[in-house]
This record gives sequence, C-alpha cells and structure tokens, in this order.
Amino acid sequence: YQKEQKTKRLNDIKENELIKQKIEENRKKPSEPTPVIEPPQPLGLPGPDEVTIKSEQLYSILKSGKLKVMILDARPGKDYVDSHINCPACISVPEECISPGQSANVLEQNLPGASRPVWAERASMELIVMLDWNSTAVIPGKTLHLLKTILLKWDVKVQYSRPPLALLGGYEDWLLKYPAFTTNPQAVPPRQDDFMDDMLGEIDYPTWTDVSPAAAAPAPPRPKPGEPYVDRSSKAAAVQMYSERARSMQLILEQQERIADTSLTLEMQRIEAEQDWEKVREQREGEVQDELRAMYKLREQEIISQLMQLENKQYDMEQENQSLREQLEEYQRREREEAEKLAETISGATDDTEAADEERIRLAAEQAAAAREQAAARARIAAVRQQRDQLDRTRERLEAERKRRLQQARDTRKPDLDKPTRGDEDGDSYMMSPDSPGAAGLNRSHSSPNIAKVSSDEEEPCVPVFDRSTKPTKVAPSSDLHQRDFQPVWGDVVY
Repeated sequence: YQKEQKTKRLNDIKENELIKQKIEENRKKPSEPTPVIEPPQPLGLPGPDEVTIKSEQLYSILKSGKLKVMILDARPGKDYVDSHINCPACISVPEECISPGQSANVLEQNLPGASRPVWAERASMELIVMLDWNSTAVIPGKTLHLLKTILLKWDVKVQYSRPPLALLGGYEDWLLKYPAFTTNPQAVPPRQDDFMDDMLGEIDYPTWTDVSPAAAAPAPPRPKPGEPYVDRSSKAAAVQMYSERARSMQLILEQQERIADTSLTLEMQRIEAEQDWEKVREQREGEVQDELRAMYKLREQEIISQLMQLENKQYDMEQENQSLREQLEEYQRREREEAEKLAETISGATDDTEAADEERIRLAAEQAAAAREQAAARARIAAVRQQRDQLDRTRERLEAERKRRLQQARDTRKPDLDKPTRGDEDGDSYMMSPDSPGAAGLNRSHSSPNIAKVSSDEEEPCVPVFDRSTKPTKVAPSSDLHQRDFQPVWGDVVY
C-alpha cells in the first residue's frame, strides 16, 4: 500500500510539472519577447554565496586560462615540497607560519622566498583558492579559516574581487582525481589514525594481572546518636598544609634577611665611597683654586700689556689719519686752484678750435676721475672711522667686563690670602707707573681710561673714615620730669 501511494504521488508531481510547462509555453508564444542575453558566467565558477570549490571546477578554470587564479597551499612545507598542484600560481603558505591575529604583511615576511613574488600580486587575482590535505569546509580555528581571516580582515589596502574559496576535499581529493596535474602523484596523504595515535600514545593502561587488590580500609565506627563526629584522617592533610605554609614563610623570611644584609652592606660601601669622593673633591678644589688664582694673575698681566699695545697702535693710527686728512685738504686746495685757472683760461680764449675742445674734454674727464677718487677716499675714511668707533666701543665693553670680573674675584678671595704685588719677588718691576719719570715719553690716547692707574687704584683697600665731631651730644633731661631719689635715709618713720 505504501509503495502504491508513493508511486501515485510521483505520478501526480510529474503531471503537475507537465501542466506548468505547457502553461508557460502558451504564455510565452503570444507575447514573443526578445530574448535577454545574460553575460556569460565563467566556466565552472562557484556562486557568490559558496565558500568551497570542487576539484572539477578548479580543473576546468585552470584548463581554460580565462581567469587569473592563485592557489594557496596551506599544508606543511615539507608536504608542499613533496607534492603540489602543477601550476605556476600555486605557492606554499606553510601551516607553521600561520597564527591567529597575524597580519598579511607579517605573513609575507615569513613566507618562503619563491612564494613572495606571486603573493605580491594577490590584489590582481580574480580567484584565490586555499587548500590543505582533506578539509571539506572552512571551520573556525582551523588553518584555512585563519588564512581567510588574514586575507579579508588584516590585509591593509588590498581589495579582493571575491572572497577566497577552499578546495573541497583538499589536496587528497585533487591527487585522487587529477594525479597527472601534480608534481608527484605517488605522494601519500597522512591518515587520520596517525593523529589519533599521536594523541593517545602517551596514555598507559595498567595490566590487570599485575594489579593486586588493595586492602579494604576499615569502615569508621558509627557514632552514637547525639555524639559529635570527628574525622581523624583529615589531621594529616592539615598538618602537612600548615607545615608547607610555615616552610614557605621561613624561606621568605630568610630571603628578606639576606636582602636586608646585602642592602646594609651596599649602603655602607656607598657612604664610604661618598666620603672618599668628598676628600678628593676638596683636594681638587684647593688645587684648582691655586691654579686659577695664578692663571688669573698671569691673564691680567697679559690683558694689561695688550691694552697698552693697542693704545700705542691707536695713537699711531690717529697720527696717520691726521696726516692723511692734511694731504687730502692740500690735494683739494690744489684741485680748486687748477680748476679756477682753467676756468679763467677758457673764459679768456676767443677762438674755439678743435684742440681746445679736446683739451677741455680731457680736463673735464680728469676732473670727473679726481672727483670719483675723492668720493672713494671719503668713503674709505668714513668706513675706517666707523670701524675705529666700533673697536673703541668693543674695547670699552671688554674693559668693563674685566673690571667686573676683577671685582668678583676680589670679593670671593679668602681673607688669609696675600694681596698681589706689583713686582716680582726680587723687587724688579715689569710695569712702570704712568706718573713715573720713565713713562713721560709715552703719549696715551684721551679716548680711553688709564687702565694701569685704574687697576692700581682698585687694588688699594678702602679704609673707612669716621668723623667723631658729628656725634650727637648727650641730651639733658627736662626739668619738668619728676626725679625720684631711691637712696636710703636714717630717721623715724611716721605711720
């Protein structure tokens, strides 16, 4: 009866299908619409919602050569070297190089050298196929899922035409159906039993003949109703736990004592090192102060001698400048006289000959050249004057700085140090006073102060002067105030 009902249902379905086809044919005949030419789909290309591709479809796509295909072999590297799909776009992406959270850039750096050129062209590929040994789906957490996540989520600035597809059945299915399209058709895929053996290899099962039955533990006596129940077997575990805690605390205390002793030793060593450093610093400061004092004294003498030399040079330059001014005035006077004579000669001449014109032009040119030379000479003189004024200002600033430093050195000098003398120990003096008779032959410029005299005046100590005559006199008390006498007097006391 069930078979008959099933056969009847199938017949009804077939009749319904035939009726639908006839109705569709009759509906299409009167309208006769123009056939719509759909764009040809690539041969064997899966739909947009599919995540896998069959070996037959991949083979037809590779044979046609109409699409740019890249095959990512995610098996271990040694398996890829042993056998892989015979296609130039098939590269090895070793399983050991793929890890969660990895970016495409990092994965590219870990790829073999032969795979990087093809990997760099992944953005231009129309189809990307991933494969391992025998996967039938992209399972989360597996190698193909990690690789797909890296390509779609962690590949910066790369847009794929469609998501990568996984080869259904993996390389094992391809090797079974198209062995001629592989580099080694005799490759043996790994068995699933091997993985189970690796997982269960560390489990040891006991032999029942070697196991002796353990003696049954005596049952604890049942307590009487109303009596407390005490489990004496838990005492050993508690004692062991407390002893372990005490041992741990003892180890921690010993480590703390050792650390404290080490820190105390280091602190003492640091204090000793600081004391030694302080002694060395004091010694060096004393030596440096003596050396600086001697160096400053020598430097002061050098500066004073340089200032005197500069004053002499300045005086010579002033004399030379004065002589140049006199020569320039004389030259200008002669030019004016010649120009006056020439003007008188030209005005007194009656005939205007060609020679007179040439002479007049020549004289005019000479006058113009002389005027230019005079202007250049005046410019040079002005530049020299400006440079000299600038040098005077620089010298005055240096002199003020030197005086300030000398004053600071005198202020910071210790009271027990002797004052520097003007001469050497044997009494010979290298510098003479400007007021001495031997220095009368030297002429000093009045535009700068006498440095030697100022230095000698500054070295003399300033003695305070007191005028006792300005002290105020004692003011007598006013008579209006009542004076009390506290001296005792003998006599009677009246109550």
